[in-house]
Formats: sequence, structure tokens, C-alpha cells
Amino acid sequence: MTALAYESAPLASAAAFANDAETASRVGLGLRRLLAYDAVTVDLYDDLETVLGENAARLSAEGSAVISDRLRAATPTLNDVVVRLLRPYPSEMDVVMARSSEFPGSEDVHGHLVRFASSILTVLDLMGELAELREDERS
Repeated sequence: MTALAYESAPLASAAAFANDAETASRVGLGLRRLLAYDAVTVDLYDDLETVLGENAARLSAEGSAVISDRLRAATPTLNDVVVRLLRPYPSEMDVVMARSSEFPGSEDVHGHLVRFASSILTVLDLMGELAELREDERS
């Protein structure tokens, strides 16, 4: 293995880098999408679809608890992303955080799950195109 010392590394020409506003905007969007990638996953959208989708059926208490646990686990990462990407910080994320700390009784677990999932979907809507999955991620 050969090590490359900083002093011997070839310098890149300044002409090799674009510094116009359009390029900076595209790079910025790419970096924001990369940051959102950890929080906005196919699994998250699958859980939201299960709870809120067109063909959603009322889940059992156990099924609701399982999905609630997964949404709870995703919430801190989503919050980290929202803090970094959205200005001003949306109050809707506070609702998500509050719902993630609620543990309802078995009689209201499904209703809580629907409210929790809806609040997450609202935040994803606020994130706009940053929360969109690439086509190759959906399969």
C-alpha cells in the first residue's frame, strides 16, 4: 500500500470547481437529502401507509403497539434532521415528540397510533422534497 503525502498530492485547478449559485443550490439540496436519508426511510413510509393509507384497516392492539414502537424509535432521528433542516423549527415536531412519549392504555392504542402517524406525516409534508424517497429506494 502506498501512502500519499499531502505535500506531494497534485493540486486541483480552481477551474475544476463550479462556484455559481445553481451548482451551490444543487449541492446544498443533495446534502440536505443525504441528511434526511437516515430519518426518512422506506420502512417509515410503509408504517405510515399501514396506519393511514387508503387500504388501512384497524390494527389489533398488539399490531398497533409494534408500529408505535417503530415510530417511537424513528422519532429522535427525525427530530435531529428537522432541527438541522427546517427554519424556523416547526411546532408540529413538538407534537410528534409529545406523542412519542405517550403510552396509552390498550383501549386507545389504535387511536393514539393514528394521531402519532398523522403528526409524523405532517412533519414530512413540511420537509417537502427532502422527505421524498428516490424511485430506486421504493422497491
